[in-house]
Amino acid sequence: LAQAPRPFGINPFERVVLRVVISAMANPADWGSIKEVLNAPLISVSWDSSWISVFVMWLLLPFNLIQGVVAGLVGRLFVCISIGCCCCTGGCCSTMGSVLAGRPLYMAFNWWRYIFAGLTALLANGKSRLSLFMWEWAAFGKERYWWHGEGVWMWSYADCDKVLKSEQSRKPAFGAIRAAIPDLFPTNLLIFLSNAGDNSEWGAIRKAVHHHFLDCGLESYQTRVKALPTKIAADWSTPKLKDLNDSTLVQKTVCKCIFYMCFGKWLEEADALIMIGWRTNASMWILPRLIHRFLFNIGIGKIKTLREKTVGIVEKYELQEAFVSMNGSLDARWQRKPVVTLCDEIMFGIGFAGIGGICAACESLGCFLQVKIPPESAAKHIQWGEYNTSEKMVAKYKEDPEKYIKETCRLDPPVTSATASLKEHTTVTMAGKELSLPAGLLNQYVLSMANRDPSVFTEPEVFKPDREHLNKALTWNGAFGAEDEDCYPRICPGRYLSMDISRAIINHAVGHTCELGVHQGRTSP
Repeated sequence: LAQAPRPFGINPFERVVLRVVISAMANPADWGSIKEVLNAPLISVSWDSSWISVFVMWLLLPFNLIQGVVAGLVGRLFVCISIGCCCCTGGCCSTMGSVLAGRPLYMAFNWWRYIFAGLTALLANGKSRLSLFMWEWAAFGKERYWWHGEGVWMWSYADCDKVLKSEQSRKPAFGAIRAAIPDLFPTNLLIFLSNAGDNSEWGAIRKAVHHHFLDCGLESYQTRVKALPTKIAADWSTPKLKDLNDSTLVQKTVCKCIFYMCFGKWLEEADALIMIGWRTNASMWILPRLIHRFLFNIGIGKIKTLREKTVGIVEKYELQEAFVSMNGSLDARWQRKPVVTLCDEIMFGIGFAGIGGICAACESLGCFLQVKIPPESAAKHIQWGEYNTSEKMVAKYKEDPEKYIKETCRLDPPVTSATASLKEHTTVTMAGKELSLPAGLLNQYVLSMANRDPSVFTEPEVFKPDREHLNKALTWNGAFGAEDEDCYPRICPGRYLSMDISRAIINHAVGHTCELGVHQGRTSP
């Protein structure tokens, strides 16, 4: 009836209503409404991100812009607006002072200029996050710590490795900035939960995700991964290396592969085009609520639509029961009500980390194989070494795809950093000043810089797939393939899936075959 032509007597409005009713009837009783989840009251909005602050920011735009552009080009001034200078370090004229004071409205001017400074510095560094981080680190004196956003950042392999092996205290934050929840990010997203042991909410959700979608020891996983080459070939005929330059083709293929591996369904073309939004909207995640509001919430609107359509795809393929079952397997303390909340959280993770991360990896691999620097990569910090032609690159990939992928992602990681928080009162030195920071302050560890630490990786900026200690790279939020891999509680649960899908896609493009789904007998989350 919902699909009936108009002559049948149903006008367009009635047709929409019927579709909504039929959709609701098809959902489980406790499924709920994704619209209600997305439009829930906002949480933890600071005064300097209020609409009053946004209005004054627009009113004083020329003044803020001038200060920000200059500070984004001059390192000393950037340090000054970040943590203060001279006798007013951490005072009312810095973003750090604002954070320590609780981000009150009267200190909002610090954020107005800081936003433009950060944007200017990013553009001046070729839109590369790694280049930006290294510029900030240099501005702060190339010491152990520096300040960015709402927290203290660290870069050394030793510091990052220590955090990764520990129980991390976390909160809703991304890029050392308070996350916009629940409209941009789901409130209880897995990356926001503290890993306080297997009996924690984090442990329960992670285990459930692994059991239902990511266990490469399951028969369903092995059956599907073996079918990937045939599935990809059916959609992508006459493949060639240069096809990897077609980002839409690569992104659609990644989306179809991930959805198939997780749910056993090969997405239709229209649905894949929706799902690539998890890659094409990547810039939205790093923006704080103040910027989103300054831009009239256009970005948040796009993400809300993407999240709603993603849940709609789950409903279209009648996969609700997978989330009902997962929710029922959780302890009563961690069950989501309504169930669509859990679906939104898991699909956000699959989209944000799975689709976004694997697309980024495949795009980088496509560029490396053609001896091209990927867009928005740290061009000054990547050297080809002996693999200075496309022929040599392709031959090296075919020799050992896994090593090739790991080395490419070491130099150009899909995830450049992650946000935890200080578990205790900590004294640090930044820009030559000793500063006392409270427990709970955001603490960012920079994986992309740790992967270039010369104390661990010789010639860290040179592409060397056969390098010693390659498995020590922290690209997947832990040392993937190292002897002590199990010591990293938050290591990416989808690392095997990402490796299998990346190999399947690149194999197809370069005319190579290798066994998929073989990971030295490991199936742990």
